[in-house]
Amino acid sequence: MEAIWIGTESANPEALRRRLVQQVESWQRNGLLQEFNETSTGKITVWDCKTENGNQLRNLERLTAQMLADYIVTELEPVLLKKLARLHHPHFKAEEIEIICDKVRQRLLREEVLTGESRRQAIFQKIEDYLSIEGQINVEGFLRFRLQEYQRDLLTLINQSADDYLIEQEYQDFINLLKYFVEIQEPRYPEVHLLRIKRELVLYDPDFSPIHREAVADLEGIDAIVSTLVTAAPQRVIVHATKFATDDELLTTINSIFDDRVCLCLGCERCLE
Repeated sequence: MEAIWIGTESANPEALRRRLVQQVESWQRNGLLQEFNETSTGKITVWDCKTENGNQLRNLERLTAQMLADYIVTELEPVLLKKLARLHHPHFKAEEIEIICDKVRQRLLREEVLTGESRRQAIFQKIEDYLSIEGQINVEGFLRFRLQEYQRDLLTLINQSADDYLIEQEYQDFINLLKYFVEIQEPRYPEVHLLRIKRELVLYDPDFSPIHREAVADLEGIDAIVSTLVTAAPQRVIVHATKFATDDELLTTINSIFDDRVCLCLGCERCLE
């Protein structure tokens, strides 16, 4: 008989056992597997999967590699992400680690959608190649020593996501500070109008006299628009939205600072000028 040896160092091997048992039932029904045994020695749990000949062994190696690749990505990867994040970013709190790991998962999903490349497939190929030579695998040992590039890729994504999180926090702190300034100031105008006219952003007072104008393409000018609004602290900011994109960064910032003081105009004589 030919055999594959699968081992795990996990203190709780139930997740892997459950997956393996489900597969074994299918393998046995299809005549692919003749014997299946489990033994435990200390912290090591071992499963022996025996089949009759080399052709069946190749099929068994492939199916085992698929199962283990899925197990690594769905069961071990979340634990590994948290471990790497805590190790390399110990200054973050537990809830911040969760946020960063969620960002990594979102990045992984986006990358796979955009590139069409699956990390499951890459891991599967490495496991299949390894089994075809060694005939046995220790899952955690394989992850440590044979999937180092995969771990480096995860760490790169963790670092990027941690940087993104810090930038988002700094941005939110800045927005909160501006909101505070708006709240403590006496309004200089009951309302201010924001229009986009050709290639300019223009702020108007209630009588539609210009308060401030900036070129649309000038990033510093956009900051100046926000600064002028914060200084004016109007009771209402009327955004004539027909000339703006729905995801316009300036509108997002204004909404974040002025909240329920923002009113959207979706069509008036000024919008149509």
